[in-house]
Amino acid sequence: MGRIQQTIETKKSVLEMRSYIDNNVLSRTDVGFILDEHHWDGNVLHAKGRLGHGTITLEHNKVVVDIELTILGSAAQGTIESTLKQKFGQLKS
Repeated sequence: MGRIQQTIETKKSVLEMRSYIDNNVLSRTDVGFILDEHHWDGNVLHAKGRLGHGTITLEHNKVVVDIELTILGSAAQGTIESTLKQKFGQLKS
């Protein structure tokens, strides 16, 4: 099975990042396969879906993604990685 580990530098506060994720990422169908079931525990989003499970941790000026993929998720790893980079990359400005 595959694993996605990304650190995305941002210029946003933890509060701004969490608001962005709640309003612009979690509702999207293209990330729903990985973030289908999710809950916040402080600044850590725990997520689970058909393609994998893991965490998205919000730190000062960065997002840390750590997702373990299922066999099906491993087949789509490149697409998942680029989608996450694109969505979280919007936090850079």
